Amino acid sequence: MVRVSYDYDLMTVLARHLWHLRDELDVTSQSDKTFASGDIGPRRETAEALEDFYGAWQKSFKEGWQVMTDLGNLLDRAGKAFYDQDASHAAGAAQQVTSQVRDEATRHNEIRKQTLDGKRRQAMARNLEARYKTQQARLKKEQDALVEKRKKLDEQAAAQQKRQEELNKEQEELARKREPLLKQQDELQARQQQLWQEEKKLLAQREEQLQAKRDELAKEYEALREKQEPLIKRQEELQREQERLWEDEKALRAEQDAAIEKKATALEQEQKAYDARQDALQERQEALWRERETLLSSGKATQADLDAWQRRQDALDKERDALWENEGRGLSERWDALEQEQRDGEAAFAPLNQRQKDIDDAREQLSREQEPLSERQDELQRKQRDLWALEKSTQDDVENAVKEKQDGLDAERTELQTKLDPLDKESQDLQDRQKELWDDQSKTEDAQAELTEEEKPVQQRQQDLQDAFAEEQDKIRDRDFDKDPDPGQLRGMRGQLDDLPAEAFVPKGYTMEDENSTTTVSFQLDENGEIKVDKNGDPVETTTTVTNRNTGLSYSETYHPLSREGDSVTTIRGSDGSVTKVYMDSDPEGSPDGWMKRYITDETGRDTLQIWTKRPDGDWELTLDKEEYLNSEAGKEDPQQRLDRPPAYLTVENPRVDADGRPAGTTAPGQTTTVQEGVTRTDYTGSDGSVTKVVTNENTGTRFVADASNEIQEIWQRAEDGSWYLRESITQHERSSAEPPLGSLGENWR
Repeated sequence: MVRVSYDYDLMTVLARHLWHLRDELDVTSQSDKTFASGDIGPRRETAEALEDFYGAWQKSFKEGWQVMTDLGNLLDRAGKAFYDQDASHAAGAAQQVTSQVRDEATRHNEIRKQTLDGKRRQAMARNLEARYKTQQARLKKEQDALVEKRKKLDEQAAAQQKRQEELNKEQEELARKREPLLKQQDELQARQQQLWQEEKKLLAQREEQLQAKRDELAKEYEALREKQEPLIKRQEELQREQERLWEDEKALRAEQDAAIEKKATALEQEQKAYDARQDALQERQEALWRERETLLSSGKATQADLDAWQRRQDALDKERDALWENEGRGLSERWDALEQEQRDGEAAFAPLNQRQKDIDDAREQLSREQEPLSERQDELQRKQRDLWALEKSTQDDVENAVKEKQDGLDAERTELQTKLDPLDKESQDLQDRQKELWDDQSKTEDAQAELTEEEKPVQQRQQDLQDAFAEEQDKIRDRDFDKDPDPGQLRGMRGQLDDLPAEAFVPKGYTMEDENSTTTVSFQLDENGEIKVDKNGDPVETTTTVTNRNTGLSYSETYHPLSREGDSVTTIRGSDGSVTKVYMDSDPEGSPDGWMKRYITDETGRDTLQIWTKRPDGDWELTLDKEEYLNSEAGKEDPQQRLDRPPAYLTVENPRVDADGRPAGTTAPGQTTTVQEGVTRTDYTGSDGSVTKVVTNENTGTRFVADASNEIQEIWQRAEDGSWYLRESITQHERSSAEPPLGSLGENWR
């Protein structure tokens, strides 16, 4: 195979030399020369020939200038293109070397840190164990005292158990003595049961005989009741008639009483007025009497005084008489008339009294008719008493029939009880001793329970001590010395850390130089001047610059990983000043598993120049090229006149909402409303008062993010695995009309 080598340094130098030579040639060709016929000679043809020759000569210089310009440009472009390709490989190699250097330094420092942390943890563990042993020794003394106390109580319990076993033996011996007597008692009980059965049989026969007599007597009672029933009905009818009479009498009495009461009330009011005036006259009379007594008692009363008093007395008498004549007499007559009216009202009760007399006569007639039946009832009652006497006598006969056998059983039971009494006494003694033992055992159990309660705080302290020891061990194991350095401990460990390796320097950048080029790798730094890293600890932005010392050409790549694993964007600044971006999509939405895509765009990321595709286990293939596509028939008919842009989840680094549909940095809950079946809208209000509306359509797996004016800012799509990804963003579009690029929320969703 032929090996081809390109010297892009020489190409660049040749291009510059050609341009220099072209410029010198241009200066020579720019001389303005004219050939007038007066300067050349009399022949006009000679001057024209010279003029034509000079024009042809100038034209050849201009054509040479263009050729040299094109050749220089071609060499310059080719040299820069080859340089950019080599610089790209060099940049990749430099990034790998830098990563290895940083990783090695980081690994070395991590090993050193782990060794130092291990030594510090060992020292802390030794101190902790020393403290634990001291506290454990004090606690063990208390535990030993409790163990000794427990041992004594266990000995008491063992002695009580031995007493229990002895009592159990005595109780078993007593049970053996009682066994034949109890057997005899059971036999007596069986005989007693048999005797009760005999008595029950005799009583059943007696009851059968007596029941026949009771049934016969009941029939006679039933026949008597049938004869008495018409009389009882007549008696009940008379009782109802009597009750109706009482109701009529009560109503008439109430009517009369109401009329009398009304008149009496009016008379009482007049009587009260009359009595009031009488009382007033009486008070005046008493005043006159007191006045007379005063005159007489003073001894100074004259006949004129007495005559004057008498005149007042006469006037009062006349006034009293006038009151009687005008009011008192008439009032008295009206009271008399009311009493007469009340007496006359009794005549209205004459018909009722007649009805009462008729009821009484009917009752007397009913009583006379009931006399024969009453005699029959008395006869039946005598038979009932005779039957009761027969029942008692037959009961005595039954009792006398079993009495002899019952007396024999009672005698045998008494004899048996005489034999059982000593054993019962012995049993009671055993029960007393058992109770005494139970009391002792209860006291021992109480003492054990009390000891258990005493042991609990000690056990708890033991547990707490162990838990605290374990917790402190966990703290030592989990302690982050970066956040809690504890310089005092390090000072106390002087001499123990001499074998630690020196800390390696982790570069914040890297520069490699050779005779032809300088390669510099730098990282984006945070506010503390340290390399800014993402959640995985990787640099968020790495810039690699390759500069050619001979020609001054410079090539750089700025690599920036994106949020999705494997996705990235690389900004390439070529030696010719061009800027392109390469978007890496490690798992394109809608593509088969294992496929990858790469978009090469302009500096803005909106104009896609090329799209590359990589299948599983395959190489990268150019899928679409902008220039070729637009020159093709399909490209000419494409109304967009451009290739597909990279998806929004690659180009929009900070979307308005996260994958859960919540605005970035928002912790306050939103207000969710169901706008239709399967569609919800959640409104979020930011700390600055801005409003974000998130409409999720579960039916189509689409989510729209709009602002307060309902203009859609982002469109999210649900992937096959259920996760959400940003499909479109307004930042990818330029507003060309009043209509928002992504549209607005519908009226039903606002």
